[in-house]
Amino acid sequence: MKRVDGLKTNLPLHQARDKALRTCLACKTMREKQNLLRLIVDKEGQIWPDFSAKLPGRGAYLCLEKACLESITDKRLGVLRRDFSPQLPQWNVLQKRMFDMLSQRLNQLLNGMKRQAVIGRDAVMHQMWDKKPLLVLLATDAGDALVRQVNDAMEKRALGEMKSAGHGIMIVSLLDAESLGSALGREKIAVVAFTEKSPLLKLQQISVWQQRLDLMFAKQQGK
Repeated sequence: MKRVDGLKTNLPLHQARDKALRTCLACKTMREKQNLLRLIVDKEGQIWPDFSAKLPGRGAYLCLEKACLESITDKRLGVLRRDFSPQLPQWNVLQKRMFDMLSQRLNQLLNGMKRQAVIGRDAVMHQMWDKKPLLVLLATDAGDALVRQVNDAMEKRALGEMKSAGHGIMIVSLLDAESLGSALGREKIAVVAFTEKSPLLKLQQISVWQQRLDLMFAKQQGK
């Protein structure tokens, strides 16, 4: 079972159809376009994340890998001056913009997926034994017993996948049970699973990016 920044997973971060490649402006790594976050610079020189990757004009890209995020400074953002006119310093503001817009996008995506949501411990445990791709979100305030039970089931599922084509990932969402429930039209939800492959991959990507930014904020505050 692979690990993504401490998150247990055996599902690739993104299985893309579009093979267009772009280079991360910070680490210079070339990756598939949909595995990077597009940035644009507006007329006032402000840098904005473009999650749709469809806003007009030329863009630059960030891979949002943990090591890359930790290495970004306003000096590195200075490479944007080759094609744009960004107002620097701006990295601290951009971090907050990315996190806030990721949070908004996550809530929109969850709301749009609520009909496909498998909600509650028993329903999620039952879904574990299916061979379909599966994403399990745990609320930040989920009980320790539930976290252990989901984790154990994921471990057993991963072992079974050595002989099957199934995929699975467990993520502790940055949403508490009340917020997770609100996004899905319920009161409180401690654990929820999704099995639809295409939105599942996008939901996973957004969740992982959000957690990486959150870890970076925590590290900065600890300095």
